[in-house]
Parts: sequence; structure tokens; C-alpha cells
Amino acid sequence: MTNANGFKLPLTALLPIVNHKQQLAALSMHFETDSVAQSLQLLQQLKQLEFFDKLPGLSLFISVDNPVALPADVAERIESSQVTLLVPDIAYADQEVQSKLQHLASKGIPLVVDDFTSKSAPVWEGARAVAVDCRNGVPVDVKPCLSSLPNGLHLAKKIATPVQLHEALDAGFNLFSGDYAFNPTPNGKSSDAGARARLLKLLGLVSRDAESRELEELFKQDGNLSFMLFKLVSSAAFAQTVKVTSFGQAINLLGRRQLQRWLQLLLYTRPQDSGGALNPLMLRAAFRASLMEAFCQKNGGNRDAQDCAFMVGMFSLLDTLFGSPLSEILQPLSLHDEVLAALLRHEGQLGRQLALVSCADRDHYGDGMINSDRLNAIGIDEVAYYEALIKAYVWVNQVCQDI
Repeated sequence: MTNANGFKLPLTALLPIVNHKQQLAALSMHFETDSVAQSLQLLQQLKQLEFFDKLPGLSLFISVDNPVALPADVAERIESSQVTLLVPDIAYADQEVQSKLQHLASKGIPLVVDDFTSKSAPVWEGARAVAVDCRNGVPVDVKPCLSSLPNGLHLAKKIATPVQLHEALDAGFNLFSGDYAFNPTPNGKSSDAGARARLLKLLGLVSRDAESRELEELFKQDGNLSFMLFKLVSSAAFAQTVKVTSFGQAINLLGRRQLQRWLQLLLYTRPQDSGGALNPLMLRAAFRASLMEAFCQKNGGNRDAQDCAFMVGMFSLLDTLFGSPLSEILQPLSLHDEVLAALLRHEGQLGRQLALVSCADRDHYGDGMINSDRLNAIGIDEVAYYEALIKAYVWVNQVCQDI
């Protein structure tokens, strides 16, 4: 798609940055090659799409290799308080860069020393936060620096495994990004076969519109499920003004459609010994589900079609969660052939949408990049893609607060 100025809107994934509870804290965008023009163009488009109004509590992290190339009025062009610039550690040694950064900081734009590798304090005296590449583990020299900057929001990025995540937590980082959610350790996978069986049975009952009495019996067998049900119904998202006194009342207040979605999401909740943090896969599954639904809606799908797309996105990571083949996990649910074809083989319209969604939540280039051909395959353009991303993250952000 080309805008009124003759520029094609650049495409990129918006990837999650989370806090220590695995709640959404920020998003990051970057391109294969550093381009100030691309970044500014996309920022202005996101501003037009009300990204910053719809996600007021989130920051957008952007990599800028050469901050000198930023226009003098950049603060006026973007939402300066919600945009954080990641500037490479090596660039700070340049006096012209330091002068530019002082100007940007005076305009209220947060700055982070990116790819920090120094063995002491950052070169720039104005530094308040650092970002460190942790794909090979947390560098041993980083912890003293973090201790010397106790009030900064320090980002551990490109974390590949849960072990590296724990190392980063111990080192003093408070923001985290990377693909570690997709690489759970064997002992981190869900091992409560009984809870899993009850959830899958509940999903089966809801999908065939079983009587509330049958649903109540299963809820009564699981104290954690019961607690989560009442917690959800009492949450701000539902803003109930009545006191819930029974399982039947809770189920009716929630509604079958919302109950089904919530049960799908609960498959990704972590056992209670998790220290209060969410399962990292839950955020990713919620994003996939909501983005699938948004794509379906963009294509004119009705409510039933949107529910189906949502379910495909939500179930697409169950094999990672349970460490078992997806075909085996889905077998008790008697899903429609179209859903199974999408999940198991990426076939059909739902399968094409899932293929795109699978690119939109990972940090890859080359064959894994978001591109116009992938958008055309599901019948949406670049603007619709970003509108769908925003809608998905609004829902994900709400979920992180309510669960």
C-alpha cells in the first residue's frame, strides 16, 4: 500500500516486552536494516491509527543506530513520552551523538543504551537504562552496572530459554523480550494431566452447548478453576454490580461465548508454584487468537467465523505447552475438519492466516518476515494489518491484567 506521500508503508512485527510478572509492558519494532525514515513513517501511521491512545500504558521501543539522522522536530512528530529509543552503546562515544541525545532527552524522549557491553558505567553520563543481548546468557559484568543504575528500566533482550530468563531476573533486569516462551524446559511444561483433562472436557461441553449443570459439576471438581471463574466474573472487565453466589450464576453472567474463550486461555495458565508470574506462552497464545479474530473480522467473517479463527490461534501453541503432538491433544475435542486442517497443516484460509500470525509474533527475517505477499494471501492490506495488531494487543493487555 502506498500513502499520499508516495511511500509504501513499511511492514514489521510488533513484539512484546514484558515485566517480571510476564505482563505486557511495551512493544518493540525494528527493521532488517536501520532506517530512520521507515521508523518515523510507521510511527506516524500508528499515531493516526490511535495506537498510543488505545494502549496508553505501553511504550514502543525503536532501534536507532544513528540518532543524528533524526529530524530536529522528531518529538513533535511522535508521542514522545511513549516512544523509547534504543541507541547502540558504541554510538555514545561520538560527541555529536551525545549532543543530539541531550536534545532528545530534553524533549521528554526516553533513551536506552542498547547492546550494552561496557565493563563499567555507560559512556554517556545521561544514561539511565541499558539493554543487553542475552541470547548467550547474561554477561557477568552487567550486574554491577545495573546496581549503579537502580531506577532504570533495564531490558534483557533476545532471551532464548527460561533458564536465561531466570538469570536475567537475578541480575536485576526488569524488562524482558525474546523467544523463550516457545522453548519451555521439560519440567516447565504442564504436568497436571487431571487439570488438563478437565479443561478439555469443559471445552467440549461448552462447544456442544451442554447444560449448565454439567459445567457446574466439573468446576466443583477443581478448586483452582472455581477460583479463576469467580475472579474473572468479578473483574473490572465485566464490571458486575451484583454479588455472585453460585456457579450457575457465574456461568450465566459470563455467557457461553466468553466462557469458551476463557477456558481456552486457561489452558496456558501456570501451576500455582510459579511465584505469581503468568505462563509466557499465555500472552503469545492470546495474541495469536485475537489477531486471528481481527483478520477474520477484516475479511467480513461473521461471529461464528471469528470464534473459529480465535480458537485456531489459541490452540496453535498447545503442542509447545504440553510437549505432545497437536493431533493427540486436539483429538478429544472433535474439531471441524477446517480447523484441524489449519492447525495441523496450515491449509485453507484459516491456515494462511495462522501462517501469517506465526510470523507476526517471532523475531525473524528472510522467510519468516511479514511481507505484502503474505498479507495479500489473506486479503488484507498494510493498514488493516496494523489495525489488527493494535486490536490484538489491546485485548492481550486487558487479559494480562485480569488473569
